[in-house]
Amino acid sequence: MNPIKSLPFILLLILAPEALAWGPEGHRIVGQAAFGLLDGSARAEVLALLDLPQDRDPGEALDRACNWPDTIREQAGWRWSAPLHYVNVARMGGGYRRERDCPDGRCVTEGILQYANRLAYAETTNGADERRQAFAFLCHLVADLHQPLHAGFRDDRGGNTVMVEYRGEEMNLHRFWDSGLVRTRLDDERAMVQWLAASGAAAASQAWEPRQVVAWTDESHALAATAAYPDVREIDEAFADRSWAVTVGQWERATGRLAQVLNAVLGDSELRLEPGSEVPGDAESDAGVPRGR
Repeated sequence: MNPIKSLPFILLLILAPEALAWGPEGHRIVGQAAFGLLDGSARAEVLALLDLPQDRDPGEALDRACNWPDTIREQAGWRWSAPLHYVNVARMGGGYRRERDCPDGRCVTEGILQYANRLAYAETTNGADERRQAFAFLCHLVADLHQPLHAGFRDDRGGNTVMVEYRGEEMNLHRFWDSGLVRTRLDDERAMVQWLAASGAAAASQAWEPRQVVAWTDESHALAATAAYPDVREIDEAFADRSWAVTVGQWERATGRLAQVLNAVLGDSELRLEPGSEVPGDAESDAGVPRGR
């Protein structure tokens, strides 16, 4: 049975928490745009992972896969994965430091590195499900990292304890960035995908080194410090305009960088990862990523 058609999977989508990074729209857009920037080898690998023929439009399958980590993180066997979606950085801490901010390796920065490693080195036959999960997490976490408050401050839980009002609706600041802004400003998803694919092409063509993920973390954290917080509780349209410009810019970076990583671990780019890195806590996980058929 195709998992996407099963009742438990449908209920899981309905009951998934609302405040998720970029909302399903953002993860769908970044995943689909990045796919358009893959080299031939990486594209073929992704289609195989999604169990799709070469001539099949992968849009819906990418949507399901790249949003899958949000739909399962409240499941009993997957609650360990919730910290993978963000990293909290101390104020005045001088940027991300693993020994202080992610000592157990369970945060978005380290998660990207661990799942890139797994996607590159898991066995292509016996490890098919493992690689499918790794692809889904990699697609999702690269986008998560580029939401500024997913690399925010520990003392307010990435803006979750900061209450704001936007267009007459009360919400926390994290939710404003996750979904409130996107759902009021995004008009044409297809046009956004096309624009991101075009603007992210330069980054996608560059070689990827794992150490760059720390720089991406610091970049996103700097935006959290300088651009994510309004001066007053009621968010006006001027702040929303600036926030939307940041969002689109971060989607552009996430698109190019996701393609860059996938081209390195699945395609023809040079790979500089060492095999053997593990994701803490996932031994008990047994849910599967929806496949494309």
